[in-house]
Amino acid sequence: MSELELVDPWVDWGVSGGVLRMAGQDVPFRVPLMGYRELDDAVVAMQRILDTGSPLAQAIAEVTARPVHRHRLEVHRLSEEIIVIDDTDSRGAADAVESVKTISMISARQRRVVVVAGPIDFADESDYDSLDAFGAFMVRLNINQVFAVGPMARALFLSVGREGSWDGESQHCVDVATAYDEVRAFVRPKDVVLVMGTTAESLLPIVEKLVEDFR
Repeated sequence: MSELELVDPWVDWGVSGGVLRMAGQDVPFRVPLMGYRELDDAVVAMQRILDTGSPLAQAIAEVTARPVHRHRLEVHRLSEEIIVIDDTDSRGAADAVESVKTISMISARQRRVVVVAGPIDFADESDYDSLDAFGAFMVRLNINQVFAVGPMARALFLSVGREGSWDGESQHCVDVATAYDEVRAFVRPKDVVLVMGTTAESLLPIVEKLVEDFR
C-alpha cells in the first residue's frame, strides 16, 4: 500500500487543510479542525483506512465527516469580528503550547491575542516543561494579555510577568466570575480570546458568557 503524504499544509480559524499525495495523485482536502497536529492526526487516520484496502476518496470522506472534538480549539466567530477559542478541554503544557502557537501564527500580529488560563499541568512531555519556560514562551510570542484564573494560577501570572518587560499585561483573577468581568471589560473588536483548559475549575463558563454577550 502506498504511503500517504501531506504537502502544502495550512491552518485557519476552525479549519485546516492541504494536499494529500499518494502514488502521483494529488488531492486537496480540508478538515473542520484547527492545528498542524490535528492535520497530522487526520493523515494518520486516513492511512489506517487506506491500509484496509479502501480508496483515498473514502478515507478522506470518513475522516472529514468525524465529529469535531468539542472544547478543543473550537472557534466561535462573534460580532465585532471578535473570535473566542474554546480550548477548555486541553490540560497539559503540550496542549497549551500548541494552542498558543497556533493562535499566534494565524493572528500574525494583525489581531490582539488574549489568553485566559488556569493552572497548567507540566507533567506531560513539552519543550516548555516549567512555569518559567512557559512564561518566556508567552512573552516571546507577544501575547497581548494573559489572565491567570484561580488561586493555583497565581504562579502562572507571576511567571509571565517576570519573563517580560510588561505593564499589566499579566493579570491574576481570583475566580471564574472575576475573570469573566475582567476579560469582558478588556476585549475590543477583532480581538482573539483563547480560553485554555486547566487542572482546576473549568473555564467553560467564561466561553459561554462571552459567546452570549458578543453573539
